[in-house]
Amino acid sequence: MGITNYRFVFAIGLSGLLTMAATPPGDLSAGVKAYERGEYSAAMKIFKPAAEKGNADAQFNVGVMYSRGHGVEKDVQEAFKWLRAAADQGQVHAEFMVGQMREKGVGVAPDYAEAQRWYQMAADGGDADGAIGLAMLFEEGFGVEKNPARAVHWYRLAADQGLAEAQFRLAVMIELGRGTKSNLEEAARWYARAAEQGFAMAQTRLGMLYLEGKGVPQDNHKAYFWLTLATKQDRRVAERQRSALIAKLTADEITKYEVEASHWRARVLSPKSANTIQ
Repeated sequence: MGITNYRFVFAIGLSGLLTMAATPPGDLSAGVKAYERGEYSAAMKIFKPAAEKGNADAQFNVGVMYSRGHGVEKDVQEAFKWLRAAADQGQVHAEFMVGQMREKGVGVAPDYAEAQRWYQMAADGGDADGAIGLAMLFEEGFGVEKNPARAVHWYRLAADQGLAEAQFRLAVMIELGRGTKSNLEEAARWYARAAEQGFAMAQTRLGMLYLEGKGVPQDNHKAYFWLTLATKQDRRVAERQRSALIAKLTADEITKYEVEASHWRARVLSPKSANTIQ
């Protein structure tokens, strides 16, 4: 069974996290906590003065809030201004978002060369989102010469940092032999790592590999388990595959696997960080 060549589209403002990483503990924490309570105006009153004084993390937070329209009227041009100010100070999350906005032409004219430059800076600073953004440019050949091998390099760096999207994309490249030698066993391992973080497309593909016995031993139990988890996130491909598998299982097996999937979902839910907004 084939595999779709997915391309992720980052959503401006959704990938960003309000942060206080580069400031002493407590400097922005009150604003972060206010934001988490939905008190956006109160949060902005804390972040904006610090941003105007040059605090890079506060500038990032203000930019994210303008991009989301939280506590202020949504204004992507204003968002870009504050994010660019933070990026100019080396705030890596801002560097990524500036690259993203330059790629998509949000709040500023699109420019792939600028997108590559900012993604590169974010990736060099250890930002996994920057690495995956750069990888996607090289995979698709947007503004740069298409280079699957370089795409694999950057996907792997982001995947090694635990970014589920990168783990999935790396698995796709390895499975299809793009920029690297095809290796179904290695691809399955990366699909599993992304699936274990709740990434639906990886769960679907891993379930299909277990169903077909490709890269992993054929196992209807594990196939049903992962396909069930994917259907909980409205993955229609997974639903179709699971429906075909149901005919091969007993009612007791189906009940057992459904319960296992429900328990897994409850167990892997990660607690929110006290300092970031998801």
